[in-house]
Amino acid sequence: MVAPEILSVREFRTGLAGVLKRVNEPGGGPVLVGAHRKPEAVVMSVSQYEALQQAAERRRTVESALGSLRAEGLQPSPEGQELLEGIAEGRLTTAQARERILARYGT
Repeated sequence: MVAPEILSVREFRTGLAGVLKRVNEPGGGPVLVGAHRKPEAVVMSVSQYEALQQAAERRRTVESALGSLRAEGLQPSPEGQELLEGIAEGRLTTAQARERILARYGT
């Protein structure tokens, strides 16, 4: 992974249009902005931001589900844990996890 570019506030101000273009290009990563090259803010594409928000929401949902199980004194099976981890990491959708559960245990 390449370290994000760090721009001074002045560089950011004068190059704003270019920064916005770069972060929105395919493969464009975030740009850090700050005084004296000390990162204080992040500029990223809306799609990158939305992906981060969705990933955080998936993790919260899985943690909530695990918390509910544990509150009942239960633990997920290894297969269930794997499905939950897949959902949290974005490798599986809830619909895909449901299909796998139904295929294993029936309708």
